[in-house]
Amino acid sequence: MKKLIKMAIKETTALAILALVEIIVLFPFIKTAVLGILYGSAFSILGWWLMVKDVKSFAEKGSLFKFGFLLRYFLYAVGMGTAIFYGKLFFAGTALGILNLKLSLYIFGRWLGENTTNQI
Repeated sequence: MKKLIKMAIKETTALAILALVEIIVLFPFIKTAVLGILYGSAFSILGWWLMVKDVKSFAEKGSLFKFGFLLRYFLYAVGMGTAIFYGKLFFAGTALGILNLKLSLYIFGRWLGENTTNQI
């Protein structure tokens, strides 16, 4: 299980690096979207840690369905639903921030997978 936590910390770091690069690139042009990226990335990190918790409990107990799955998607819906009230650019930034989880897995996938294959 320590490998799972180590991998989760690596993914959180990768997600933060990706969000930081996006913020640096977009800040001079679209300040509202930058705030949305921060907002969406926070939801993304929270969703990632909830997923890690679900995987950990699945490995220990073996139950097939977890409430955490629904909770994560409800969390994303709340994030997107509240973001729309702040404008289109904030909403687009929030969507990008939530997608940062997927993007960071694609970009940093090799680094994240080092020495963890079949050891979780």
